[in-house]
Amino acid sequence: MGDDLPAKTEKAGLIKSSLGLVEEWLAYKAMDGASAATVQTYRISLKKFVSWAAASDAREVTPATIVEYKGHLLARGYAVQTVNLRLTAVRGFFRYLVVTERRNTNPAAEVAGARRPKSKTHKRDALTDDEVLAVLDGCDASEPIGVRDRAMLTLMAYCGLREVEVHRLNVASVRTAGDRMVLDVHGKGRMEADETVVVPRAQERHVRMWMSERREIAPFGPSEPLFVSLSRRSFGGRLATRSIRQIVRGHFGAAGVVGARKTTHSLRHSAITRAIKGAVAQGRSPLAVQAMARHGSFDTTLGYYHEVDRLEAPAEDLISYEGELET
Repeated sequence: MGDDLPAKTEKAGLIKSSLGLVEEWLAYKAMDGASAATVQTYRISLKKFVSWAAASDAREVTPATIVEYKGHLLARGYAVQTVNLRLTAVRGFFRYLVVTERRNTNPAAEVAGARRPKSKTHKRDALTDDEVLAVLDGCDASEPIGVRDRAMLTLMAYCGLREVEVHRLNVASVRTAGDRMVLDVHGKGRMEADETVVVPRAQERHVRMWMSERREIAPFGPSEPLFVSLSRRSFGGRLATRSIRQIVRGHFGAAGVVGARKTTHSLRHSAITRAIKGAVAQGRSPLAVQAMARHGSFDTTLGYYHEVDRLEAPAEDLISYEGELET
């Protein structure tokens, strides 16, 4: 983390006894599945924190110190996403110190992340029902590439998988629980498989068809990627998120789906929107939709509910004026 950092930390008396453990924590994260890019991002984030802490007047890192640091980042004009990424690194490092009994408490544990400005609408549009079906029907089931694409698009449109979740799926991610096909999904921003997705019964066949094709294409071990490239240059390798976006865009174009606000994420948006409409029609709990969408906060799910209600039952339709003529 730089030869000058221990001196700076010594000067302020901050985490001087634990500074040498940063690389130990980063090594642990790498062993736990964090990518090299993630480890490097954490390293940079902690370097920034230590540099700031060394220049502060505090003698110990407390929750107030973390709050002050968050305020410093926001005052400097950093994007909310960047601020929260920096806090995630700090929070994770101190959590490690607690778990390994180097500290008694995590000063960042109860410090909330920065909030994004509230937006009344999503930045991406859901697809119409006809558009979703046109995209899915455009996959040629007579060719392996069509079978792959149909399975991938089905999981996005019916299970709300994010592109990164599709990218991270392994062969072993597909399993059965009871009499249902489920997926162990690597959650957003995390490498461990920590969430379960249920595949609708009517859509299981598309996944099975691809599993059958996939077995013949490349090594089929549990840790091998579920969705692989079929291009000559990277045949059998894990599909990159960029490739997934290109595939989705290609099917959108072939199906006549246009609009700058209709992207890969629109398939997930469509899945959540349809789940909400179904839940309302059947009187199901909104919490079921939160579980399906894998939202960490119910407020996020509630935003979808508000958006659906805004279009399905707009208050504008309640407006009438006495004496007006029907048209």
